[in-house]
Amino acid sequence: MIHPEDADLHPVDPSLTTWTETIGFWFAIPEENLYGNVYVLARPNVGAAISSVNVVAGLNRHPFTVDLTDPQMHCPCPDSMMSFEMQSGLRVEVTQAPNHYRFAYDNIAGACSFDMTLDGAMPAWDPNDPAENPLLDSPDDDHADLGLGDAWAGGHLDFLGRVRGSLTLRGRTYEIDSMGGMDRSWGTRTELGQAAIAYIHIPFDEDLGIHLVTGIELRGGDVVYGPLRFGYIHEGEKVYGITRASVSANQQGLSPFQNEITVTDSTGRTITVRGSAVAGAPWYTFSPSYVTFQSLMHYELDGRHAYGLQADTYGIEFLADRTSRHGSLTAQAFGPGI
Repeated sequence: MIHPEDADLHPVDPSLTTWTETIGFWFAIPEENLYGNVYVLARPNVGAAISSVNVVAGLNRHPFTVDLTDPQMHCPCPDSMMSFEMQSGLRVEVTQAPNHYRFAYDNIAGACSFDMTLDGAMPAWDPNDPAENPLLDSPDDDHADLGLGDAWAGGHLDFLGRVRGSLTLRGRTYEIDSMGGMDRSWGTRTELGQAAIAYIHIPFDEDLGIHLVTGIELRGGDVVYGPLRFGYIHEGEKVYGITRASVSANQQGLSPFQNEITVTDSTGRTITVRGSAVAGAPWYTFSPSYVTFQSLMHYELDGRHAYGLQADTYGIEFLADRTSRHGSLTAQAFGPGI
């Protein structure tokens, strides 16, 4: 179970130099085919942090054509995650722990600014709690692995919510009133980059949303999704853990372009949705060990529309072992489109 104090830095042995606390937030302006990311990775025991802000409009094959990329490395680490300001001009405030936030930003080069709130439409969800994640009670598989090795093993939360505010990007101002999402993690993190996962949010509105994480493998040049790591369906006042899921997608390069997702929750209900990308780009600047081939997908279900991120996140070493000349798995993984 997630507690309000999980919004702040966690007490930890100061000798653990790999201890890491993160905030990952995304927002969208669907009518403009635009989305953005805020990512903070803090290492309190070494006093350093990463501040990464990313804003993407439309479909981009290359990281250098996105509308804003601002990765600030080796920033001074915040003393608290409840209210802090980074030297990048990013400001974060927890307005009601653990699932209500304010994010503000003034790019130091003057290219972008925003001020927005994220109000959780659901409680922060804990994939490490068997009472919330039914996969942890499975007798057949070890679902304790959340998919990114030690990066999420210490603690992890996730929630969907309503984002409101405004964004000014290179002289153009946009109002924001749409669904978004956030996750947070804490624990030791060695940044080996040997894992790959698909992180998928599908928020229709405050009363219906889907989240799931699956593994990823490359076989013969195709992206294969599985196994299911964890997920939930949020509906009304309830959150139901996902027990089964299947994901298939078409890619441009490694960026998701179209997908089909079927999930079954703990009540036995099954939902199938199909999405098409309206914006996307490879994002290399949230962590030196990973690249996320990320797309803002549009879904429709019984007349309701959702715009949510599919973030296919690959460790750079994971890819090297499957695509490089010396990769031990290149022969079986490499193929057209990589």
